[in-house]
Amino acid sequence: MKFIIPFGSLVPSRNSLKSLMASSVTQTLTLPQTQTFHSDPPQDDLDDLLCSDPQQEQQERQQLLLSSPDTSPSCFGSPSRCLTGESHFERAWAHWAKLGRPKLIVAPMVDNSELPFRMLCRKYGAEAAYTPMLHSRIFTENEKYRNQEFTTCKEDRPLFVQFCANDPDILLEAARKVEPFCDYVDINLGCPQRIARRGNYGAFLMDNLPLVKCLVQKLAHNLHVPVSCKIRVFPDLQVTINYARMLEDAGCSLLAVHGRTRDEKDGKKFRADWKAIKAVKNALRIPVLANGNIRHMDDVQSCLEETGADGVLSAETLLENPALFAGYQTAEWVVGSEGSNREGQLDQTDLVVEYLKFCESYPVPWRMIRSHVHKMLGDWFRMHPHVREDLNSQSILSFEFLYNMVERLRELGTKIPLYLKDTHEDRIAADGLGSSSV
Repeated sequence: MKFIIPFGSLVPSRNSLKSLMASSVTQTLTLPQTQTFHSDPPQDDLDDLLCSDPQQEQQERQQLLLSSPDTSPSCFGSPSRCLTGESHFERAWAHWAKLGRPKLIVAPMVDNSELPFRMLCRKYGAEAAYTPMLHSRIFTENEKYRNQEFTTCKEDRPLFVQFCANDPDILLEAARKVEPFCDYVDINLGCPQRIARRGNYGAFLMDNLPLVKCLVQKLAHNLHVPVSCKIRVFPDLQVTINYARMLEDAGCSLLAVHGRTRDEKDGKKFRADWKAIKAVKNALRIPVLANGNIRHMDDVQSCLEETGADGVLSAETLLENPALFAGYQTAEWVVGSEGSNREGQLDQTDLVVEYLKFCESYPVPWRMIRSHVHKMLGDWFRMHPHVREDLNSQSILSFEFLYNMVERLRELGTKIPLYLKDTHEDRIAADGLGSSSV
């Protein structure tokens, strides 16, 4: 049975949202009343519209609290404020085991790890997923933002809901709104972008460790679900280890480590440091996830072996190939790889069609759909740039246009298959890293 969490219809335009996210937490917003546009909104806002009738979806969303049998917190049973030492570690591992110890995880991606994309990745082997980063202050103050930026469904578990924050009380208020619908509330301590610098969150809180500790403690002492954190490493390994231990002592029950520093923003230019992740894993007593350098399933296997991590996160590669965790890889990674590969009877146009069908079931803003279509069909558009230009010229998208565009690409005779290793199914079954059936 489908249900969507009961949050909203329209949000501010993308430019205004960036302005909101960059502003100081101490500012007070004057929020507009929720409204339905009866005429065409301004041009800049068209891609912020949901890809379906907002009123119809709002009625469906209202059924969530009545229809969901799983709206009680999934872990811990009571706030963990009294848990210290062995009790904290034991409960952290018990919760991880209850979730099935997921190894293949969709990383948090702003505007790109929304519900339809998470569901597509889950279909192709992902065992858990993060939401996009949510701004805690805007989430608490702006109903429109909540309504559109956080949706989930019964099958969307295990689920990490990620917030950026720099005020413990505001973070807790935001976290309490989502804790019945997730398995972890995650604190973003790793975003290295300029907007995070201006807003004083993400990786720029590495300069204020007492505040980071307060954020973690505030959630760990007051939520029923456990708190997780996602970090980047310091240039100095020992500082990184001390940082991770501080988070663990503050109440963090699961830590995801991106093996790049705050200044290493370009994933293609800088390789993630798996040795640093291994050192963190060896230093902690809670589950640790590895992030960085995951391009195909061989990388998953190598990362788990080299770091000892309890799971891996993938972001950029999943955007191009959401079937990564089912063993599929693009031609880029087949060239020069060990072993033989065969065409997997699946390509990115197939994945786009499946994604669009998920969007019809779980509506999201058109800006997210547009972004995913560009990323999944990048190679196709490079061969047929006139089709990409037609897409870019559409100020108002529709499912009919997008399905027809996919058919145009196919009729042009383009063939860019995804590949599987001949031995992939046997290895996956033996290692238990994912499902070979899709």
